[in-house]
Amino acid sequence: MNKGLVKNIINLMISNLISLMISVLSSFITPVILGHDGYGYYKIFSLYTTYVPLLHIGFIDGILIRNAGEKIEDISFKKFRTYTLFLLIFELFLSIVMSIFACLINIPQINREIIIAISIYSFLLNALTYFQFFSKCIMRFSELASIARLQSFINLFFLLLALYLYKFTAFNVNVTYYMFYMNFAVFILLCYYFVRYKKIILGERKTLASQFKNIRVFFRVGFAIMISYQITMVMVNADNQFISMFFKVSEYGKYAFAYSLAALLLTVFNAVSSVMLPYMKKVGKSAVVSNHDSNMSVMNAIVFFVIASYYPIAWIVNNFIASYSESVQYLSVVFPGVGITCIVQSYIFNDYIMAKKIKDFCYISLTNLVFDFAVYYVGFRLSHSTLKIALLSIPLLMIWYLTLEWFMNAESGVKFIKNFYYLMIMAFAFIVISHISNILISLIAYVITYVAVTLAFYFKTFKTIILNL
Repeated sequence: MNKGLVKNIINLMISNLISLMISVLSSFITPVILGHDGYGYYKIFSLYTTYVPLLHIGFIDGILIRNAGEKIEDISFKKFRTYTLFLLIFELFLSIVMSIFACLINIPQINREIIIAISIYSFLLNALTYFQFFSKCIMRFSELASIARLQSFINLFFLLLALYLYKFTAFNVNVTYYMFYMNFAVFILLCYYFVRYKKIILGERKTLASQFKNIRVFFRVGFAIMISYQITMVMVNADNQFISMFFKVSEYGKYAFAYSLAALLLTVFNAVSSVMLPYMKKVGKSAVVSNHDSNMSVMNAIVFFVIASYYPIAWIVNNFIASYSESVQYLSVVFPGVGITCIVQSYIFNDYIMAKKIKDFCYISLTNLVFDFAVYYVGFRLSHSTLKIALLSIPLLMIWYLTLEWFMNAESGVKFIKNFYYLMIMAFAFIVISHISNILISLIAYVITYVAVTLAFYFKTFKTIILNL
């Protein structure tokens, strides 16, 4: 891997690790403060915020694809001021429409609050994403890392404030408080970007009519990527989404608690995803294809190393959050599933963008998604068990991974069989080993298995990488 790429990945990973630690803290404190029902509503809000990028309809993705790797001096500020104004007006309009809709329909008050909070969040987050993607375009990854750290500390402040209010005052800390602080945290970051990138906000701009063609291109280019990414997010959350729809809020809260702990892996691997596309564009398609096997080997090995974090998390839940100890049974299943999605999100998705096969990614993923929901529904009708739904997610995610790699093998000749076997062996080995009742023995057994399987599959790959450092 390129040294600059590794440096930026490490920088972003450090920021994401800080975010990870605070997220872990939140994952343990928030369920206690909100209780099962409140936490269930909070996770429903969190779940649907993952879909708010749909409301930019690909415009921001188109900006990134068309401008990734540009130098700041090559950027036309007059054009970008028009793009900024267009995006802000467009997102504000959609958010207002969503809020009015929430006020007009006959739904419980808590659901109305959730929809309004999501509508506000959608405007703030999509505006923030626009500026973050601009940073990616001009490859200011250190700035992205700094912003990630700032967001982590803002979240920590509100989390500790919630804990203080819950413990020492009569203030009722409920889901409304959490929805407010999530919106406010994004608002603070957006204010920073307004000051930081005022050159693409204030000043003389091109007319909207003159940039209509470019705006249309951004939508056209970015739409397929946005849809594919959102299908990926639905695939990542498919079991989570299904359980939220067909089970009680309290039952969903228990599963969502386990899922939120496992999803912390995604926080770490967002660093890889953030920097991968600009560097892929720099090295070129042929280099990406030739290095696919070794890069995937590294990704697989890192993911299953990080999955060992299951053990301290499970120990903490069992010993300090007894009311959620039932959720531990889901953890051993959810962790490898999220690990598989980390690999798809952080590398394979960008691989398809580079190969200009994003529509194929969309079709393959959509087909898998329809199949997944059909299987989940059959499983639900037969068992009505959240655990069995979780167990079904592992082979279904492996099928998704396999079909994506199979297609790229047919198109570009990339190697994937060895990596798939490694993924399959490690995922099922983890599920089996994690059910050993003694957590220390289970951890030792997993570490021994991980080292043995990784060396058996990737010894030559890692030897070559180390010698080339």
